[in-house]
Amino acid sequence: MKKYIFAASILVLAILILNVPILDRFTISNGKTGEIVYIDNIDNVKEFVVSFKHSVNRTPVNEFIRVQGNKFLVYKTTFFSYGAGMPEYDSGSGEKLTLNNGLVQIENMNRELENFTYLVGTYADHTLNYKDKSMKLSELIAPQNPAFFSVGRITLFELIKYKLIRN
Repeated sequence: MKKYIFAASILVLAILILNVPILDRFTISNGKTGEIVYIDNIDNVKEFVVSFKHSVNRTPVNEFIRVQGNKFLVYKTTFFSYGAGMPEYDSGSGEKLTLNNGLVQIENMNRELENFTYLVGTYADHTLNYKDKSMKLSELIAPQNPAFFSVGRITLFELIKYKLIRN
């Protein structure tokens, strides 16, 4: 009887360890299904850039983002022309606007986000760039689906599942 209680206790403990969110990670999930499609250590992704082509004016856009604690800080953007969805420049906020050969750059934006989503487009070619990595979001999530970026805790089970599927 003691063997069964011990075995059941080990099983319950293993299930708890695998399913309690204890690992702080940077993740990208499919916003429709909730499936985690990308995981990395937060320290690896402290600063990154999401690059894409604007769907209306068809020009390159770069959004520069930092991870601060469990939030994101959009601190700079570059683009060639204003269009739908482009950030507004706020001269009273300390933002710095520069124009150089047609490139608009807004610095010191300091826009804090708990999480954020990009709709993976068929034309936009969203690309995540950090350190020496560059990956197209369309390789992680089918076009016309949302890519949900977050920083937070995941379970050991989620990490194992991700590693098994991706390798």
